[in-house]
Amino acid sequence: MELTKRQKIKKYVFYCLIITAANLFQNTAGLFPEIAGARCFFLLPASVFLSVGENEKSGAFLGLFAGLLWDLSSGVHMGFNCIFLMIICFLTSALTSYIARDTFITNILLSSFVTILYCLIYWLCFIIIKDVDGAEMTLFSFYIPCMIYTAVISLLLWLITTPIKRLLNNNK
Repeated sequence: MELTKRQKIKKYVFYCLIITAANLFQNTAGLFPEIAGARCFFLLPASVFLSVGENEKSGAFLGLFAGLLWDLSSGVHMGFNCIFLMIICFLTSALTSYIARDTFITNILLSSFVTILYCLIYWLCFIIIKDVDGAEMTLFSFYIPCMIYTAVISLLLWLITTPIKRLLNNNK
Protein backbone atom coordinates (compact mmCIF):
# COMPACT_ATOMS: atom_id res chain seq x y z
CA MET A 1 0.00 0.00 0.00
CA GLU A 2 1.29 3.41 -0.96
CA LEU A 3 1.75 5.93 1.84
CA THR A 4 -0.05 9.25 1.73
CA LYS A 5 1.94 12.48 1.73
CA ARG A 6 1.15 13.02 5.42
CA GLN A 7 2.34 9.48 6.29
CA LYS A 8 5.57 10.00 4.33
CA ILE A 9 6.28 13.25 6.15
CA LYS A 10 5.66 11.54 9.49
CA LYS A 11 7.91 8.64 8.50
CA TYR A 12 10.86 10.81 7.46
CA VAL A 13 10.50 13.05 10.50
CA PHE A 14 10.79 9.96 12.70
CA TYR A 15 13.75 8.73 10.64
CA CYS A 16 15.48 12.08 11.14
CA LEU A 17 14.77 11.89 14.87
CA ILE A 18 16.34 8.43 15.01
CA ILE A 19 19.41 9.70 13.16
CA THR A 20 19.59 12.70 15.50
CA ALA A 21 19.39 10.41 18.55
CA ALA A 22 22.14 8.23 17.07
CA ASN A 23 24.25 11.34 16.55
CA LEU A 24 23.74 12.40 20.16
CA PHE A 25 24.67 8.97 21.51
CA GLN A 26 27.73 8.83 19.28
CA ASN A 27 29.10 12.35 19.67
CA THR A 28 28.15 13.40 23.20
CA ALA A 29 30.89 12.49 25.64
CA GLY A 30 29.70 10.30 28.50
CA LEU A 31 26.25 9.59 27.04
CA PHE A 32 27.20 6.10 25.85
CA PRO A 33 30.06 4.10 27.38
CA GLU A 34 33.42 3.70 25.70
CA ILE A 35 34.92 0.26 26.15
CA ALA A 36 38.72 0.38 26.44
CA GLY A 37 38.76 3.60 24.42
CA ALA A 38 36.59 2.16 21.62
CA ARG A 39 33.62 4.24 20.55
CA CYS A 40 30.46 3.08 18.86
CA PHE A 41 29.76 4.74 15.51
CA PHE A 42 25.94 4.72 15.81
CA LEU A 43 25.37 6.77 12.67
CA LEU A 44 26.77 4.09 10.37
CA PRO A 45 24.31 1.27 11.17
CA ALA A 46 21.42 3.65 11.88
CA SER A 47 21.65 5.32 8.48
CA VAL A 48 22.17 1.98 6.71
CA PHE A 49 19.20 0.34 8.46
CA LEU A 50 16.92 3.26 7.70
CA SER A 51 17.94 3.50 4.05
CA VAL A 52 17.47 -0.22 3.40
CA GLY A 53 14.09 -0.69 1.76
CA GLU A 54 13.78 2.97 0.74
CA ASN A 55 14.12 4.31 -2.78
CA GLU A 56 17.54 5.59 -3.81
CA LYS A 57 16.73 9.29 -3.47
CA SER A 58 15.34 8.90 0.05
CA GLY A 59 18.26 6.71 1.08
CA ALA A 60 20.76 9.23 -0.25
CA PHE A 61 19.07 12.08 1.61
CA LEU A 62 19.01 10.07 4.85
CA GLY A 63 22.75 9.43 4.45
CA LEU A 64 23.34 13.08 3.64
CA PHE A 65 21.51 14.15 6.79
CA ALA A 66 23.39 11.65 8.97
CA GLY A 67 26.74 12.66 7.48
CA LEU A 68 25.92 16.34 7.88
CA LEU A 69 25.20 15.86 11.58
CA TRP A 70 28.42 13.91 12.02
CA ASP A 71 30.46 16.53 10.16
CA LEU A 72 28.91 19.34 12.20
CA SER A 73 30.06 17.72 15.42
CA SER A 74 33.49 16.57 14.21
CA GLY A 75 35.22 19.85 13.40
CA VAL A 76 37.81 18.28 11.07
CA HIS A 77 37.59 16.73 7.60
CA MET A 78 34.41 18.59 6.78
CA GLY A 79 32.38 16.84 4.13
CA PHE A 80 33.95 13.38 4.36
CA ASN A 81 31.19 11.84 6.48
CA CYS A 82 28.50 13.61 4.47
CA ILE A 83 29.76 12.31 1.13
CA PHE A 84 30.60 8.84 2.46
CA LEU A 85 27.22 8.24 4.11
CA MET A 86 25.28 9.69 1.18
CA ILE A 87 27.01 7.35 -1.28
CA ILE A 88 26.73 4.35 1.03
CA CYS A 89 23.03 4.92 1.77
CA PHE A 90 22.32 5.42 -1.93
CA LEU A 91 24.09 2.15 -2.74
CA THR A 92 22.40 0.20 0.06
CA SER A 93 18.94 1.39 -0.96
CA ALA A 94 19.70 0.60 -4.60
CA LEU A 95 21.04 -2.82 -3.62
CA THR A 96 17.92 -3.70 -1.64
CA SER A 97 15.62 -2.23 -4.27
CA TYR A 98 17.01 -4.28 -7.15
CA ILE A 99 19.10 -7.19 -5.87
CA ALA A 100 18.75 -8.15 -2.20
CA ARG A 101 15.84 -8.28 0.22
CA ASP A 102 15.37 -6.36 3.46
CA THR A 103 16.24 -9.20 5.87
CA PHE A 104 18.18 -9.44 9.10
CA ILE A 105 21.22 -10.98 7.40
CA THR A 106 21.27 -8.33 4.66
CA ASN A 107 21.05 -5.51 7.19
CA ILE A 108 23.77 -6.87 9.46
CA LEU A 109 26.13 -7.70 6.57
CA LEU A 110 25.65 -4.26 5.03
CA SER A 111 26.11 -2.53 8.38
CA SER A 112 29.26 -4.51 9.18
CA PHE A 113 30.70 -3.95 5.71
CA VAL A 114 30.00 -0.20 5.89
CA THR A 115 31.60 0.03 9.35
CA ILE A 116 34.74 -1.79 8.19
CA LEU A 117 34.92 0.27 5.01
CA TYR A 118 34.47 3.55 6.88
CA CYS A 119 37.13 2.78 9.47
CA LEU A 120 39.66 1.60 6.89
CA ILE A 121 39.11 4.55 4.55
CA TYR A 122 39.24 7.06 7.40
CA TRP A 123 42.36 5.41 8.84
CA LEU A 124 44.12 5.40 5.46
CA CYS A 125 43.11 8.90 4.36
CA PHE A 126 43.39 10.85 7.58
CA ILE A 127 45.72 8.92 9.88
CA ILE A 128 48.27 7.10 7.72
CA ILE A 129 48.70 9.84 5.11
CA LYS A 130 49.55 12.37 7.83
CA ASP A 131 52.53 10.14 8.73
CA VAL A 132 52.09 10.49 12.48
CA ASP A 133 54.34 8.40 14.72
CA GLY A 134 52.47 5.23 15.70
CA ALA A 135 49.72 5.79 13.15
CA GLU A 136 49.87 2.17 12.03
CA MET A 137 49.04 0.93 15.51
CA THR A 138 45.87 3.03 15.75
CA LEU A 139 44.23 0.47 13.48
CA PHE A 140 44.68 -2.16 16.20
CA SER A 141 44.31 0.07 19.24
CA PHE A 142 41.27 2.12 18.13
CA TYR A 143 39.68 1.33 14.75
CA ILE A 144 39.33 -2.47 14.98
CA PRO A 145 37.86 -2.27 18.51
CA CYS A 146 35.46 0.42 17.24
CA MET A 147 34.46 -1.86 14.34
CA ILE A 148 33.71 -4.73 16.72
CA TYR A 149 31.85 -2.50 19.19
CA THR A 150 29.74 -0.98 16.42
CA ALA A 151 28.95 -4.41 14.95
CA VAL A 152 27.72 -5.71 18.31
CA ILE A 153 25.64 -2.61 19.03
CA SER A 154 24.21 -2.71 15.49
CA LEU A 155 22.42 -5.95 16.40
CA LEU A 156 20.55 -4.09 19.14
CA LEU A 157 20.00 -1.09 16.90
CA TRP A 158 18.42 -3.33 14.26
CA LEU A 159 16.01 -4.69 16.89
CA ILE A 160 14.98 -1.12 17.70
CA THR A 161 14.69 0.28 14.16
CA THR A 162 12.90 -2.63 12.47
CA PRO A 163 9.59 -2.40 14.38
CA ILE A 164 9.62 1.37 13.93
CA LYS A 165 10.18 1.00 10.18
CA ARG A 166 7.38 -1.56 9.91
CA LEU A 167 4.98 0.63 11.85
CA LEU A 168 5.77 3.74 9.79
CA ASN A 169 5.51 1.83 6.50
CA ASN A 170 2.16 0.26 7.56
CA ASN A 171 3.68 -3.24 7.34
CA LYS A 172 2.35 -4.77 10.52
